[in-house]
Amino acid sequence: MNAYRAPVVRAIVGKELREYSQNRMILITAILLPLTLMVLPMANLALMDPQRLELQAIEFAVGQAVFCFFLTPIILPAAMAAFTVIGERDQGTIEPLLTLPVEEKQFLFAKVLAIVIPTVAMSVLIFGVYVVYVVAVVEEPMRSLALDWRWFVGVLGLAGPLAVFSTLVGMMMSSRAKDIRVAEHLSGLILLPSAMPFLLVGAGVIPRGMLTWVILLAVVMALNAGLALLNRKLFDRERVVVG
Repeated sequence: MNAYRAPVVRAIVGKELREYSQNRMILITAILLPLTLMVLPMANLALMDPQRLELQAIEFAVGQAVFCFFLTPIILPAAMAAFTVIGERDQGTIEPLLTLPVEEKQFLFAKVLAIVIPTVAMSVLIFGVYVVYVVAVVEEPMRSLALDWRWFVGVLGLAGPLAVFSTLVGMMMSSRAKDIRVAEHLSGLILLPSAMPFLLVGAGVIPRGMLTWVILLAVVMALNAGLALLNRKLFDRERVVVG
């Protein structure tokens, strides 16, 4: 555990955060994507008249709105993770970075942490804005359905694990691909289908409740453990440097 608290881990995390804040494409994606996923559900609820809709239709609308907040920790990290290895290699900074006294597990952990921290922060922020909007604007009975505590458990409880999952997938593609676009596309092929269970929960096909969230959390955590081991196994310093 001490290995993950080493100063070199904190240094890499700090470096990554600075580079992400200075990369225009990443910065635009990190701002516009969450804003879009926040505005769309708010606009969807605003255009509906709950007094003229059946309860089932209102529940479906609310579920589809909340589904957008599961997409942020799934989609956003992939765009950032594609730069983790390829971006360093293209900038010529990967070789001196790997010559530091840092173990592979420390290097990968720092890379993951630098993506998960802003992703979770952004996910919580836009969901919080959405909740404030619902309280202030949305009418009953839509308001009560949108503020159902089970949505809070799902969105907030799974934001971190989903961000880790997306980051590990993106890093795996970044370490094996030779082009950022290719890494992004390959990541998308894996990540987009992974959103299907949350879409089904939002549509009411799968009941929202503690059992559902616990099962989904267990599945995501198991996938994260497997992906972490796979990333460490596939990570080769020489191949990463020479591409």
